[in-house]
Amino acid sequence: MRITFAYDKKARKAHYRVRHSTIKESAFAEVFSEPVVVIGQKGRVLKAVGRTFQGRFLTVVFLRVTEEHIHVITAWPSTRKQILSWHREMKEQ
Repeated sequence: MRITFAYDKKARKAHYRVRHSTIKESAFAEVFSEPVVVIGQKGRVLKAVGRTFQGRFLTVVFLRVTEEHIHVITAWPSTRKQILSWHREMKEQ
């Protein structure tokens, strides 16, 4: 899977790294290798919650460019409410 990132020109780094520098790029490959729970959509932009292999939950705002290409706009550590909705959806599957 190909994952690209939105770039913040002012900060000169990926947009998600401006406020959440503890998130590594490799975490996105982990999150999208497993099913994610979409918790919002506005047009083509999706907001989803997923889990890394270490069990960390991330909320990711992204575009699905193609089946094999995801463009990440931003991301942050998930809130408790978002994690609970992920657990609720995973139980139903």
